[in-house]
Amino acid sequence: MSENLPDPEREAVLQSLHRLEIRIARLEAHLGMPASESSSAADGGREVAGLPSARGDKEELEQRIGEYGLAWAGSIVSLLGFVFLMTYTLNQGYSLLSAVMGYAAASGVFILARVWQRSYFYLSRILMSASLLLGYYTTLRLHYYAANPPIENRYFAFVLVLLFAVIPFCLALKIGSQALATLPVFLGLLSALLGDAAHVTLTLVTLQALLAVYLALRRNWWRLLNLTIVLVYFTHILWLMNNPFAGHPLRPAAASQYPLVYLFLCAAIFAWPTLFFSREATTDVSRIGIVFLNCLGCSAVLCLAVLALFPRDLATIALAACTLLLACSVVQWLKTHQQFAATAYACFSYIALSIAIYRFSLVPDAFVWLALQSFLVVSMALWFRSRTLVVVNVVIYFGMLLTYWISSPPSNVVNFCFAFVALLSARVMNWKKARLTLRTDGLRNLYLAATFVMVLYALYHAVPASYVALSWTATAVGYFLLSLLLKNVKYRWMSLFNLLATVLYLFLVDLARLEPGSRVSAFLVLGLMAVGISLFYARLRRSAAKQIQR
Repeated sequence: MSENLPDPEREAVLQSLHRLEIRIARLEAHLGMPASESSSAADGGREVAGLPSARGDKEELEQRIGEYGLAWAGSIVSLLGFVFLMTYTLNQGYSLLSAVMGYAAASGVFILARVWQRSYFYLSRILMSASLLLGYYTTLRLHYYAANPPIENRYFAFVLVLLFAVIPFCLALKIGSQALATLPVFLGLLSALLGDAAHVTLTLVTLQALLAVYLALRRNWWRLLNLTIVLVYFTHILWLMNNPFAGHPLRPAAASQYPLVYLFLCAAIFAWPTLFFSREATTDVSRIGIVFLNCLGCSAVLCLAVLALFPRDLATIALAACTLLLACSVVQWLKTHQQFAATAYACFSYIALSIAIYRFSLVPDAFVWLALQSFLVVSMALWFRSRTLVVVNVVIYFGMLLTYWISSPPSNVVNFCFAFVALLSARVMNWKKARLTLRTDGLRNLYLAATFVMVLYALYHAVPASYVALSWTATAVGYFLLSLLLKNVKYRWMSLFNLLATVLYLFLVDLARLEPGSRVSAFLVLGLMAVGISLFYARLRRSAAKQIQR
């Protein structure tokens, strides 16, 4: 059965079978059991095809280094030797001879790899990659990086380079080798950079992204897609740096030479595979990596593009990124109902939205919209059933609140907005806590604590100084009534703490500065309020005692 597998998978299967036989033999020997058929075969010196005999770990390590390590080392050294020889011949003015030598060497190595395909499988694969790489390098030097190139027409030379980048890809498809397919990824993106025209280069990069996604979905080449995501975004960065591979000085490219639409198109293409994820995808590192590499790569390139080329368009670009990522999140959730991808895209989209809001609005008004955004995140977390998104939103909310306190003067609208959002978030989380499967009320308690502090803070700055204590007392009454209405003890605790804060404020601040009339009103109202709540607790205790007696 292993003979029908693709070559790298066949090698891995053979190695796994060999190691399993060795472990079974050792286990049977340790337990004193009679040797089984598999252990007899392992102890008897039978070799798995293509693998060394198991006479010990040291012998196996030596065999592996000798067979695999030296194969890599010898191939790399030989390849560099051919390259140096071609470069020396080219520098001597024999450009045509250099090309003939390169193609002859590439053909010879390729034929040798085909001949050794069955007997020396691992070495054959390395030699095949080396021959393809040597053929590409030879074609590259026909026009690029040469003082007197044999081919002076840049368009014809570019077509040849693309051809020699496609050949390894076709070969990898034919033999079903994901490992070999990584070579044309590098060569294809390098060829795109050599095109040295915005729409040519970025179109080829986008097509390569689309091809990698197709292969991941059709052939399960997810590791190739991960590599392609990294290289595609790295290619965008190189283009932003004025494409040094084409011989240009290292500096930011012209703004007109970098259409952002290609970057957003690549991000959308790389988000496409998430629409086909199953439940098993959440445990597959290569598939999880697709989501985070896409988000991080797109964000990194956007940051560099804004800093280098579009500093004045930060708000518009951030809003466009938010729209794209939020659309990816919503569509992914509607299609698969898998939390991790939808949550990741939602988190990055709200970061972009925060940046857009901060740039569109002036401080402190921007904090109003940021606070309302926090409630929007909680709502989406309920829809996605995502505890992760709730935790992230709590961190963002308190980060915004701390930033507001440090960097902005007090604003009544902002103060009450933060308090209202915290209270509303706590209520919604309590209302839908079964949907979030929250096991503790810790996050909701944080929002209630924020509500308690922000209401006191907001009233302190909003009402005249002589009415602060009265407003705080009224707030305590409101919390108490809310606890009766919702039958929630936490609002009674908030009422008690509010009364204690009011008492401290009266004795430490108002006692010395209030006019006699205001002082009398504040103390009477607070005293009556405290007595009334005390009577409520006394009645509550008597009711509990009567129920116990019954």
